[in-house]
Amino acid sequence: MHESFVSNPSFFKLDATLKKIKNYWQKSFDARGLDITVDQWLLIENLYKHKRITHNELAKLTSKDITTVSRIIELLVRKVLVERQGSTDDRRKVFLQLTPEGVNKYREVRPLVLEMREIGWKNLTEGDFQEMTRILDVIYSNIP
Repeated sequence: MHESFVSNPSFFKLDATLKKIKNYWQKSFDARGLDITVDQWLLIENLYKHKRITHNELAKLTSKDITTVSRIIELLVRKVLVERQGSTDDRRKVFLQLTPEGVNKYREVRPLVLEMREIGWKNLTEGDFQEMTRILDVIYSNIP
C-alpha cells in the first residue's frame, strides 16, 4: 500500500463532512420546529419504509447499536410517533411501527430531507454519486 493512502486526510474530511451535514440538517429541523433529531429521523424513515420491524432489524438497517436504537425509540414512543407491539408467536419479540402521528411526521419532514439532499449533491453527477457509493462500500466492507 502506498504511503499516500495512510497519510491522506480523507478520513478526516469524511468525518468533518458528515458532522457538517448532520449539524446543517439539525439546524434546518430546529428552524422549522419539527421537534425531532437527525437520528430520530433516520429511525422514522426506516420504520416508514419497512412498516413493522424489530429493534435488532432497525439497528442493522441504521448501523446503530441496539442501545442507541432503544434509547431513540423510547423518545419516539413518548412523542407518540412510534408504537411497540408484542409478537403473538414469541413473547420476547417486540415489533416497532409508526403511529398515525409518526406517518404524519414522516410526510412533514420528507420534503425538507429531499431538499437538503439536493443541496448536498449540487454540482455532482449521477456518476459521482455511484463512484462515491462504490468507494464507501469498499471502505465499509474492509473494516472488521
